[in-house]
Amino acid sequence: MRRYRMLKDVLLILLLLLITATKVNAHPHVWIDLRIKPVMNEQSALLGLEQAWRFDPFYSLVLIEELEKGGVAAELEERYDQLAWEIVKNLNSVNFFTQGYFLQAASQWGQVTEATLLRRGQRLELRFYLPLAQPLLLKDSSFNYQIYDPTYYIEMLHATEAGLDKTGLTAGCQLELKAPTLSSNLIEQALALDKTETSEDPELGKHFAEQVTLGCLE
Repeated sequence: MRRYRMLKDVLLILLLLLITATKVNAHPHVWIDLRIKPVMNEQSALLGLEQAWRFDPFYSLVLIEELEKGGVAAELEERYDQLAWEIVKNLNSVNFFTQGYFLQAASQWGQVTEATLLRRGQRLELRFYLPLAQPLLLKDSSFNYQIYDPTYYIEMLHATEAGLDKTGLTAGCQLELKAPTLSSNLIEQALALDKTETSEDPELGKHFAEQVTLGCLE
């Protein structure tokens, strides 16, 4: 039991690095590859986003080692599940770093009820389904989203291969990814920050975020 409490303390510290990036700015120290799948119904209404976050090898290694040392092997899967829900609980307070816009208004998200943490080779991947509070009929307008840590402590970009999963789209709907346009001054600003410094721009990470547009033809 004592060993389990020590593991939990270590995991909470690591989670703090991920979540409290809203308080501590820096150029990126954690990297996440995203795979996103929009979920739609037959009426071309967007229901939510299936997300898979694959953490960088170093961050993954630290978590994997602590999970494996945290108890008997038979309970490893249980520890993975518990960590997945600890992460989800903390990400809920920052809207899962997912900013959606429809008809020029910020989208509201529902409760995450599906989440799992998996090992993929030497990397960990968090999967969850982020539902919209209300379905969005995309015949009226396109839907735009960005996924980013506002402080840019974490860099979050769609994976080069299969970063956008189009299998859930209905006929006539398309996804378009736009890479950020960065000035040399903005890049220098981010690189000049260390872990103890705070950017004057509270939305620094937004400038480095990709923008995805989902639109449907009538």
